[in-house]
Amino acid sequence: MSIAHPHPPVRPPEPRPTDGIAPGTHRRPWRRLRLALIVGWRAAELDRHLAVGLSPWRNDELALRALRITRWRSRSRLASGLSRAVRAAQEVTGLSAAVRPHPGEVLDAHAELLVIEQRLRSPEPPAAGGVAIVHMLLSDPTSSLYRPAAPGALASRLRAAAAAMEPRDRAGGMT
Repeated sequence: MSIAHPHPPVRPPEPRPTDGIAPGTHRRPWRRLRLALIVGWRAAELDRHLAVGLSPWRNDELALRALRITRWRSRSRLASGLSRAVRAAQEVTGLSAAVRPHPGEVLDAHAELLVIEQRLRSPEPPAAGGVAIVHMLLSDPTSSLYRPAAPGALASRLRAAAAAMEPRDRAGGMT
């Protein structure tokens, strides 16, 4: 004989999306603001961590930075930056205060640049590590985009970025 309960069991509430932010943070706007400010201040450092393969889920700062750089708008800006670098390398200009991309390296790495640009513009978001590499190439005036250490350095770095953009199960068989 079974006993009928007067009330059906209550399901727990659905978890709210937090954009990879620690649970409870969405209830405290000042914590989100603080985190956003820290991520903005430490963007270059966080990019370096992502670029060497640290998991974006290691902490809230890396998670938020990964989310920011893999969003469509950010990827579109990076792809446009790569296109501008190619155009700048092809143009002969006079004096400028801007750091110009190294023409020889950019022209030698043209195929890799196109692959990266297409991947950034694809609807499927790339892994954050590869996007961080591209961001560092474009934003650091000492990177191989502007000051190559050796011939082929830019193409090599772009191939590393392309590999790091693929999800781990596709790029290296890891899950």
